[in-house]
Amino acid sequence: MRRYPQVLFLCLLVWGRAAAAGQGFLIDKVVAVVNDEVITLSELQKEGQPLMQRIREELEEDVQANQMRITQRQILDDMILRRLQLQEAKKLGIAVDETDVTATVEMMKESNGISSDAEFAEVLAQQNFTLKEFKTKVSEEMVVSRLLARKVRTSIVVAEEEITEYYQAHLDEFDQFPSVRLRHILIRLPEDPSPQGVMQAQSRAAEALRRLKSAATFQEVAAEYSDGAAAKEGGDLGVIRRGELDPALEQVAFSLEPGKISDVIETAAGLNIIRVEERTTGDVPIAKVRDQVRQRLFAEKMQQQTNAYFAELKEKAYIDIRLTQ
Repeated sequence: MRRYPQVLFLCLLVWGRAAAAGQGFLIDKVVAVVNDEVITLSELQKEGQPLMQRIREELEEDVQANQMRITQRQILDDMILRRLQLQEAKKLGIAVDETDVTATVEMMKESNGISSDAEFAEVLAQQNFTLKEFKTKVSEEMVVSRLLARKVRTSIVVAEEEITEYYQAHLDEFDQFPSVRLRHILIRLPEDPSPQGVMQAQSRAAEALRRLKSAATFQEVAAEYSDGAAAKEGGDLGVIRRGELDPALEQVAFSLEPGKISDVIETAAGLNIIRVEERTTGDVPIAKVRDQVRQRLFAEKMQQQTNAYFAELKEKAYIDIRLTQ
């Protein structure tokens, strides 16, 4: 059976309901009073059903009961907070239109790859939702989002000074790998080098170096002397990041000043001469990450002020928790 992302449902709270049974009524237990509203045990159980099922499937039996108690209380705390937000939104006259709710549901269907109403109804049924119930929860989510936008988001300001201070305090988070743009001459050693073969290679490398020091261009010398793959391109290796070179070459490449030419460097590949065309330190200029820093600071402030707002709602509310563990 096709699986769908849990994100479609995790943000939604569940409602309370009384069920008729024969000629009598099932009286639900109250687990919390929030101002002049109640949260019932059936609401709590329905809200926690997916998580409780996951606990049963994933945890050992000897730890299930304790984890269920902890999870049930966390769910109840979340439900109380959501009820407080909905009550506050109602006081402020914050509401959403049915057309907005429908449009949001359609976007959720599309983002989860659900193409038909029948398929959507099947997915909702798997989560123990009807379409009407689901729309109610979507509406509540939208109302709460508008409440937080009005009471928290609009009050958040990120100053330029804060961006600069954050950037300077977190430079290591914005560093990229240092890199160099290199030109390279390679004089290969014979596969089975004899003393005479090694001397010939060394003589050729020394001659190439003398040519470079006597004002010949690196491109000319590389084209004439180099056995490397980039000889026809004047030895241009392009941009090389730290960690991509032979260690012996890397040590020289990242210490040479741009425009300077190295001495002959011996590696397993042969005898090498390099020229550093340009080098970057790896530091990303603040201009390139300004928006990223601003978003980080905004998110941090949003979380802090949202938590403060939640604390304020709880402080002025009447909350009576009657859940027995």
